[in-house]
Amino acid sequence: MSDITIPGVTSKVDTQKIINALMEVERQPLKRMQADADLLARRKSAWQDFNRSLTTLREGTRGLYGFENPFSERIVDSSDAKAVTATATRQAIDEKLAVAVKRIATADRFLSRSLGRDFVVDAGEYVFGVGGKEIKLAYSGGSLKDFAEALTRKGGDLLRASVVNDTKDTQVLLIESKKTGAENRLVLSGAAADLGLKTGMLERRLAASREIPLSERGVAAWAKTLDPSQYKLTDGVLTLEPGAELKIPVQPSVTLDERMVLELSVKVEVLSGEQVAAAAPTGPRVPETGSIEFGGVRIESGRSQAPLPDWQAPKQPEKVSDPQVLFLETGGKLVALPGLADSGEFQKITIEVGKLAGSIDSLDLRNRNTHRRISITDVALVDVTQRGDFVPVNAVSEASDAVLSLDGIEVSRPTNVIDDVVPGVTLTLKAPSKDPVDLTVHRNTEAIKNTVLSLVGAYNRIITDVDVLTRKDAAVIDQAGYLTDEEKKKAGERLGLLTGETMLSNLKSSMQQIMMNAYPTSRSRELSLLAQIGIGTDLRQPGSGLDKTRLRGYLEVDEAKLEASIASWPDATRELFGNDTDGDLVVNAGVAYSLDALLRPYVQTGGILSNRVAGADTLIARNTREISDYEKRLVAKEAELKRKYGLMEGALSEMEKNSQTLKNFTNSTTNSNND
Repeated sequence: MSDITIPGVTSKVDTQKIINALMEVERQPLKRMQADADLLARRKSAWQDFNRSLTTLREGTRGLYGFENPFSERIVDSSDAKAVTATATRQAIDEKLAVAVKRIATADRFLSRSLGRDFVVDAGEYVFGVGGKEIKLAYSGGSLKDFAEALTRKGGDLLRASVVNDTKDTQVLLIESKKTGAENRLVLSGAAADLGLKTGMLERRLAASREIPLSERGVAAWAKTLDPSQYKLTDGVLTLEPGAELKIPVQPSVTLDERMVLELSVKVEVLSGEQVAAAAPTGPRVPETGSIEFGGVRIESGRSQAPLPDWQAPKQPEKVSDPQVLFLETGGKLVALPGLADSGEFQKITIEVGKLAGSIDSLDLRNRNTHRRISITDVALVDVTQRGDFVPVNAVSEASDAVLSLDGIEVSRPTNVIDDVVPGVTLTLKAPSKDPVDLTVHRNTEAIKNTVLSLVGAYNRIITDVDVLTRKDAAVIDQAGYLTDEEKKKAGERLGLLTGETMLSNLKSSMQQIMMNAYPTSRSRELSLLAQIGIGTDLRQPGSGLDKTRLRGYLEVDEAKLEASIASWPDATRELFGNDTDGDLVVNAGVAYSLDALLRPYVQTGGILSNRVAGADTLIARNTREISDYEKRLVAKEAELKRKYGLMEGALSEMEKNSQTLKNFTNSTTNSNND
């Protein structure tokens, strides 16, 4: 025996083998408990996996009728994605837009002349302005590259600088604004202006810009007499009521070149209010003519008469909508400026008047609209190349606004991402377009289809999970053709793991019933079943042979039929999945709604599946305690057996010793007698 040894005694009985055999018998209940523990753990894992799959299915149902359902999603197709693209929110409406990109928004980018590699930037305070914001760099002097790196760090999201080796012996400095738009011009001052002159980036030039003041003395009559009731000047804002017209003389006249633009802020308010029909005139009031009385008899005079012609109601004035409000007068000629778009707030616009005329004598305004009020302010003629007292010598690009024409109305914005022109649509301008670009806003059919397909896929997975967990027939795995080899292997390990769980079978039956039911939609019987949009358990042609896989209840999708339904009847298709039938703005019917209602008690916190997992945890904890207790009993049992068999071996050894002593004594006595 390995645990107990007696010096000088060799055991003829293998007590350790006997103990091991006895303990093996004692361990059989432990092995059964350990097998139970493994089964309980696998069942818990199965419940957890099923809970996750069912949660995925429920999320899919809510995705088809909830607030973020794909039926409200819009996308925008562009006929020229190289010129302009667009995105749409749920607030956008289906429409077609014609967008002509005349110019994209650009930023100031100034380049120096070629400089030697040994060029040194002097110490000083370098000041740069971008759109009214200042960047001040206190530089201690150094190389051009070091200066560019310091300026880029200081510039943040407004400014950056870089050095490029244009030849093997020379370099150029590029300073650029990170902000696009005419309002974000780059201005160099202080030591920065000196550096610009020194590097050939700038040259000095007297300012050519000119403000056009708005005042009572600064307006004059145009084609008709000036009517003070039709316009108003308040704090530099000129407002024209419907029907008003006037001119703003520019004295003295300004000679224009191609660098000159007209800048002004404009607000176009749409006036609400219906026209009141004229009432018929009442005509003249005729006094009484009197009477005479004689002999008790009173005689009334005949009533005077004032015959009136038949009254014809005057025609209602036609509603006029004319975006052409601004005109430029030059040398007795009138030049029409781009039309104005409606805007509830002031919008700054830039018009390249230098490319339209050689001079400007006056700015003329005519508001022919019957339902719009026009306001302008901050009018100025600006040389776009002017930066204070300097102009760039070699500008890679100059700050300018994006200009586009939307359905014939010209619009300008300081950026190339424009979200305030078409409600719910964000335009991204990429390059000028030769011809108008067609933008089509429409439903995101692909997103709707993919969401429906995801729901069907999640539904089929639940059907498979229920069959695998509640049945011991491996055929259910083979017939689930969408499973991967890895998924089939995992399914085989879970086959029949929850046999006897009628709750799962009942859930499967309820789900299948929901998928087969009819639901109310705006198309009535024409569209009330999933089969009518291409979703069913067997979409084969009539007369096809028996296919056992289709008896499992898996759903199939005819994508062409589904796409046709979404395109032809988008609202009814949406209502099939989730519909408000009583007008309280809350969905209360539909396939997705019904599935969600069915699954909610299963997957919610503290729901049916959570309780199943909790129950499994309880059984696992009890089983763990039982195993621990039994293992302790086995340890004690083995120790007791070792003790008892040790005593037995000791007794046997003592008996053998006594027997040997007696034998020796007998032999000794026999030998003595023989002697």
